[in-house]
Amino acid sequence: MPKRKPRAPRNAKKPAAAAPIFQVEGKMSTFGGPDDHGVSPTEGLALFEPPDLQDPKYASLFLPAPPPGTSGLARRLNPEKYYLACRWDYSQTPRKFLRDAVAVVFNPENKRSANARPADWGPNVDTKRVTDLSPGMAAVLGLNTDDVVRVSISASAPGPPPPKIARVPKGARPGHGTRNRHAKPVIKKFVESPNHSSRNGAPITMVVLHCTEASLDSTLTHFQTAGGTNPVSAHYVIDRNGDIYQTVRESDSAWHCMGANKGSVGIEHVALETQALDRPQAKASAALIRWLLEQYEIPRSNVFGHDFTPGYNRPGGTSCPDKLFGPGHSQATVAAWVEANM
Repeated sequence: MPKRKPRAPRNAKKPAAAAPIFQVEGKMSTFGGPDDHGVSPTEGLALFEPPDLQDPKYASLFLPAPPPGTSGLARRLNPEKYYLACRWDYSQTPRKFLRDAVAVVFNPENKRSANARPADWGPNVDTKRVTDLSPGMAAVLGLNTDDVVRVSISASAPGPPPPKIARVPKGARPGHGTRNRHAKPVIKKFVESPNHSSRNGAPITMVVLHCTEASLDSTLTHFQTAGGTNPVSAHYVIDRNGDIYQTVRESDSAWHCMGANKGSVGIEHVALETQALDRPQAKASAALIRWLLEQYEIPRSNVFGHDFTPGYNRPGGTSCPDKLFGPGHSQATVAAWVEANM
């Protein structure tokens, strides 16, 4: 009769999980993809090169074709895939290892986590952020720019012992994000509106703030309705919980402020006429406005409430933006909110 193997004692400890060989915690932002104008059209990636587009192991991170007017890999990243950029300790995680490593990104606020593929070196130290995530992953984890995350890699690097001196890998840069230190906030969803037209070369010089006076669903549905007696749209809609929806690309003119559409970006805020901004909504709005001001070199004095926008010429005017920014219906009320939040 064969002898049985002795059982492990009931109080025997399970093998401890491998300690992270790399871990960092701090503020995040997003990067990569066709809409990331914080990186140049020719900007590459520290961990990947053009030949990797032909490798099935890496090709899924990228869009099938480069966005128009671009040649670099950073803008070709698929924003829905899970990738990140971080300031790695290359003495422990060499470039060859990182190309096949998986990082765990953890949101301590809601306890959500996801695996991501390291893709780049960054962000720049001037941004005071420790990592940049793909827009798609940031949305799934419930993150907005400057929220705190933890990034860990727990596997050990294969091959010979790592070098004693940490070195930046070939192709790395000082870090991205310096062109616009205020990264674009996470866009929850792009819900395209047919109600837009060409700017005909007009520069963007103003940001116009609106109150929807309706729910999120009815606003998005209305924006998606072409024709009719009142075809309207805005570039962005911000929900009460801070989620941001984009309905018109900034390169196009949305129909939100009669007489002033060509040179402006319109932001709708979900609220009734008597409601002020909700706290998460105000935070998201301020982040989006900051990004727009820096992206298009717009002075803060050119952020207007709908009714007070230069060039607005609808007969009879409007009550918009209502009580969003304070009890007074005046540009001074809007300007005071901008000064306090920018």
